[in-house]
Amino acid sequence: MKVVHTLGEFKAVVDESKHRIVVVRFYATWCKACSAVAPSFYKFAKKYENAATFVDVPATYENASLHQGLEIPSLPYGQIYWDGVLVEEQRILRKLFPKFESLVNTYIHGQSTLPDDGDCSNPYVDEEEVDNGHTA
Repeated sequence: MKVVHTLGEFKAVVDESKHRIVVVRFYATWCKACSAVAPSFYKFAKKYENAATFVDVPATYENASLHQGLEIPSLPYGQIYWDGVLVEEQRILRKLFPKFESLVNTYIHGQSTLPDDGDCSNPYVDEEEVDNGHTA
């Protein structure tokens, strides 16, 4: 588990983890919800330490601009980076952590989920045009 306090440290961790998943938890020591989800996050990080880089970013007076610059809307908050690019983010309250864990697992295991109805059609193609043999 890496702990970063500055924008420079944050960029270095994300950039040095090319071709690797980076899972980031933003939290504050005074935040009860952050403390409640911490054991689940650390257990998950330990389980997948060889498959992803896990990062903690504490909110402090000194790094408030880091949280603001990354537009962290609330705490605790999680982000997932792949190849240096932000691909997912969400609030990670204890009751929401299983959803976040499942989301991270899809990246770790290279899996993709389909919509519940199984519809994989292109949402940008008018079905009537396809039926008439016309596509844009």
